[in-house]
Amino acid sequence: MEQVLYFAHYGLLLIFGIAVSAAFCAVTLNKINLIRLACTTVLSGLLQIAVYYGLGETAVWRIYPLITHLPIVLTLWLWMGRHLPSAVVATTSAYLCCQPAKWFGLAAFELTGSTPAELLVRVVVLLMTALIILLHFSTQIARIYGQKRKSSWVFGIIPVVYYLFDYAVSIYTSLWSGSNRLVAEFLPFFLCIGHLFFCAVYYREFELKNEAERKENILRITAEQQAKEVETIRRSEAEIRLVRHDMRLFLNALSACIEHADKETAQKMISSFCDRVEAAAVKRYCTNDTLNYVLSDYEAQCREKSVCFQPVVELVEPVPADEILFSSILANALDNALNAQEGLVQEQRIIRLTLRNNHGKTLLCVKNTYHTQPVFKEGVPITYQKDHGYGTRSIQYAVEKMSGNCQFVLEDEWFVVRVVV
Repeated sequence: MEQVLYFAHYGLLLIFGIAVSAAFCAVTLNKINLIRLACTTVLSGLLQIAVYYGLGETAVWRIYPLITHLPIVLTLWLWMGRHLPSAVVATTSAYLCCQPAKWFGLAAFELTGSTPAELLVRVVVLLMTALIILLHFSTQIARIYGQKRKSSWVFGIIPVVYYLFDYAVSIYTSLWSGSNRLVAEFLPFFLCIGHLFFCAVYYREFELKNEAERKENILRITAEQQAKEVETIRRSEAEIRLVRHDMRLFLNALSACIEHADKETAQKMISSFCDRVEAAAVKRYCTNDTLNYVLSDYEAQCREKSVCFQPVVELVEPVPADEILFSSILANALDNALNAQEGLVQEQRIIRLTLRNNHGKTLLCVKNTYHTQPVFKEGVPITYQKDHGYGTRSIQYAVEKMSGNCQFVLEDEWFVVRVVV
């Protein structure tokens, strides 16, 4: 019975290692891959049996990396097409996953003093571990190990070092069973270093992810702004077409006034028509077309919402080189100011804009009244409303990219945004 459990345990251990290693490398279990994995299993099993009957059990464990782990790595790397770091990390991770069965087996032996009980517990726990890993963890781990080579090493450094450590102090030497404190304290020391290294790398990846999200927001806002600019141009062109259509009627009416010497009516008609032509044109605040479209669009929105818009634009020099980013800053600041007007009575709805050059810098200041006082965190207004708060973050991101400075403050009853780029 004990001999049967012995061979069943080590046979299952081999199948477990190969199955989990393949799962950690996201190997698809199609017919060809199953044949390849079966060939690796049979080859490794035959090598283990040959060494066991030729040299003994101790020799099997000493050359186990060569007759079992190396074939698994080569199969995943050369036969399955995974990159080498992924194959190595997956194999050592599978080795690490064998430890729960080993620990529970030792616990059973300590409690019962029976070797068959130890082997039986190891078999049961190994099966349970395999089911849990394959059903709940293999997909996530495979995605991590399938990334760039550097990421595979970073996430797999603990199983790799544990593998080397376990063979160094348990298989090839007896340091682990001795009283050497240097050996006993190595693993906690390494876990500390590994944890710090992992946190540093993960933080960098986290920053790259945030950077990508901010870029995505900038692109989305830029696309929305360009759509608004196109709509402004279309609206202006439509107004101009109507003015041209009505020009003949206007001239006929003006001619009739002149014939009847009705000077006062003619002047009123001319003044009204001039106002209409002026309203149809895209207002020019400066020489930059993009900024003109942004300002014209928000001025039109302010008229629709009965908001007093007071722009002061004194740009005698060109805006910064990246006018797309700068126009995004302007659009976000005005958009936030316009949203803050909701809930105010008409007399209190005011937005003041100042845009000027000073000593080679472009200065932007947007002041607006507000109904709900903003909440600040570390000098930046925040909101917990869904789909809000992107404008402020986009302003910060764009200003950082342009190596400028921005400030958000409350002055008396005004919310103020200042940007220098």
